[in-house]
Amino acid sequence: MSATIAQRAADATSDRLVAYLIDFALLSGAAFVLWIIAAVVSSVLSFGAGMGMDAADPAAVTSGSLLATMAVNVVVYGVLWLAIGAILVWYFVYYADDGQTFGKRSQDVAVVSDDGAAPSKRQRWIRAGILLAPFPLMALLGAVLQGLGFVFAAFIMAVWLVIEAAVMFLSDDGQRIGDRAANTYVVGTDG
Repeated sequence: MSATIAQRAADATSDRLVAYLIDFALLSGAAFVLWIIAAVVSSVLSFGAGMGMDAADPAAVTSGSLLATMAVNVVVYGVLWLAIGAILVWYFVYYADDGQTFGKRSQDVAVVSDDGAAPSKRQRWIRAGILLAPFPLMALLGAVLQGLGFVFAAFIMAVWLVIEAAVMFLSDDGQRIGDRAANTYVVGTDG
């Protein structure tokens, strides 16, 4: 007798976790590189924006130059978070159109619909949307608080991912919240 999809998903939970850690490391590395680029660009542009000095006191920074520096930083870090968001959507919705991200491929697991077929684009969007639900708050904090915002954003995402993992490990069928909403499972590809 062959195992049900739910049983296969429960059996693949540990491989799924390793796959997630691989994907997380890959995407975190990409985000970190973008963050470094944004920090350099922000520093260079902020230096230029901060050049508005008071003629009476050349060492003083005027309120206009301070506002210009803040505006430059919000724009640069806002663009950074848009780029990170675009990469995440591409990775989870378009790159994984066959149900496998790089991490899932390496661990021989894949997302399947509840009927065992490859997930539809709608299902991939639902899964990604729930996985990335805290992203708007992360982006807002990241854009407004710049470098420190990245730390807060990472903490927010970590808390959300712990919740998702807890749901996955506590369920009999290995589904996280996004899987339940999208009617999908992550199963081993060899079974």
